[in-house]
Amino acid sequence: MNIQNHQNGFTLAEMLIVVLILAILATIAYPSYERFVRDTRVENARADLIYNAQQLERYYIQNRTFIGFNNLKNDNRFFSIRFADGSPSGDGFTLQASPIADTNANEQRVLQLNDSNILVICNSANDISAAGVPSDTGCQIQQ
Repeated sequence: MNIQNHQNGFTLAEMLIVVLILAILATIAYPSYERFVRDTRVENARADLIYNAQQLERYYIQNRTFIGFNNLKNDNRFFSIRFADGSPSGDGFTLQASPIADTNANEQRVLQLNDSNILVICNSANDISAAGVPSDTGCQIQQ
């Protein structure tokens, strides 16, 4: 009589090894994924700033001033877009995108775009003075 010992399925040890490998991969991949999501949100805010700057330039061409412009596109769920100084001046503007705490809690970066099309990304709102001027240490100029 020939007895065959045939195994169906996985052993517990094999299953634990697979779970361990998946846990290690998830531990490595999740921070990378989270950073990618944050960077994507910043790029969307940057695109919204550029769009608003284009609208401001169109307004300036028609009116020869930025004063009176009140049509900011501010439908970004993760960043609030506003004028850094409260309102544009007659011959210039600075737009600012600040993270919204309710939907973007882990984000600290603040973006500013001025009428010269210079984009500044600061590590936090603390890197911007009360006058709205970015610091040299916590901010990067992007072109």
